[in-house]
Amino acid sequence: MVKQITSSKLKALEEKEGHYLIDVRTPEEWEHIGKPDGEALGMTTHFVSYQFQQGDGRILNPNFEKEMNALNLDQSKKIFFICRSGQRSDVAAEIYEKKNFDTYNVSDGFYVDETTPSWKVNKLPIK
Repeated sequence: MVKQITSSKLKALEEKEGHYLIDVRTPEEWEHIGKPDGEALGMTTHFVSYQFQQGDGRILNPNFEKEMNALNLDQSKKIFFICRSGQRSDVAAEIYEKKNFDTYNVSDGFYVDETTPSWKVNKLPIK
């Protein structure tokens, strides 16, 4: 079972230096809603879409694992996965937990709306 962490607890976490933040949202979400700046918190940040926008829905990125593998992530480091609301990132974290990575899901996500706690609402760094 993937470990869960909120964005505010991630910000307060003492040992995040050198670990990874992976944003699995779509390019449209990055462009229109913003991107988390994990570097400002000491984490290497990567953007790898788990799904792509197609019409009114989304389709799985068939190259997700290939793109993730190309990052050559250090298995001794923690990976914090984030998406809009914590659902896609939970699935992505589970995939990499099964590959023996130390994974966490940022359960409140990057941004749902102004009333829901999230990375953006909690005023964590944004690119």
